[in-house]
Amino acid sequence: MRRASRKPNAKESSVSASSLPSLRLGDALADRSIVQGGMGVGISLSGLASAVANAGGIGVISAAGVGMLDPGYRAGFYEANIRSLRDQIRQARRQTDGVLGVNIMMALTDSASLISTSIEEGIDVVFLGAGLPLRPPPGLPIDVLEKTRTSFVPIVSSGRAARLILKHWDRHFGRLPDGFVVEGPLA
Repeated sequence: MRRASRKPNAKESSVSASSLPSLRLGDALADRSIVQGGMGVGISLSGLASAVANAGGIGVISAAGVGMLDPGYRAGFYEANIRSLRDQIRQARRQTDGVLGVNIMMALTDSASLISTSIEEGIDVVFLGAGLPLRPPPGLPIDVLEKTRTSFVPIVSSGRAARLILKHWDRHFGRLPDGFVVEGPLA
């Protein structure tokens, strides 16, 4: 069944990419308030992320399955993920001076290593999804989170989840998230 196309109304057609406001997340300032979704398993990599960043938005590399194309993936997938994430961030940095982020699922067993690698590589924003980030990932010292310029943006599905994270981070980490991504039930 085909959907009928609809003409944009006057208000919609008057909005252009150049009229979008900027977006600040911690120290990161994107020219346009556009954040590319971090689609995993080989979709959101350096090429797409750098293109979005070059267009003024926040380009996002997904850490989920990032090492699958690495020749050593079967023998050591944790190490392959780290190597590949590091390589993707470096490739993206060579292609843009814009704002770059990494999408990391908290449910991944190697989330701490992926976060540490992102921080070491100077990523601007880490988006934290697939679980409420109420504790630092095992093996990631809190002082790393306290000292970094990297912004942290949890992905939540409700105001209640955001309030819980705000209260917990303030009490236990002495800092607040730099923003939130709110995903609805159709995300």
